[in-house]
Amino acid sequence: MDNAQIAYQRLTIEKDCSELMAKLPNRIFINGRFVGIMQQKKVTIMIQEGTYNIMIQSVFPFMYATCIAEISQGVENVISFKNRERIWDILFTIDLVLWIAGFFVSLPEPWDLVYEISTNVFLALWLIYEFCIRKRYYRIRQRTIGNG
Repeated sequence: MDNAQIAYQRLTIEKDCSELMAKLPNRIFINGRFVGIMQQKKVTIMIQEGTYNIMIQSVFPFMYATCIAEISQGVENVISFKNRERIWDILFTIDLVLWIAGFFVSLPEPWDLVYEISTNVFLALWLIYEFCIRKRYYRIRQRTIGNG
């Protein structure tokens, strides 16, 4: 088939992230092939109509999620994703503030030991959680805009 006859459709990929969190890049794969690194909150790709396996990967290759996307003609196809860590992010922020405060203020016995144990247990639980969700790290949602 001649390239002039191939109709390309618009696929927009959007990252739904908090303004307070670090803006880490993501790697995008379509049907197992590396497409590029997403450094902004939104990118647009021109792609043929069809069914594709889309994978969004964190900067850490073992944390990712995949979805099957139907790319339709005459509409804007949108895939949005966000991580599953909103509560963990809040808890880590609190723990970071307490850790920094520890440079200036010392907790009396036994509260310093209680804090050390709780922060280490918190870290261990977070690592277990990360391992469990590593293949579905992001929530991915597809929608279409317009009606051709």
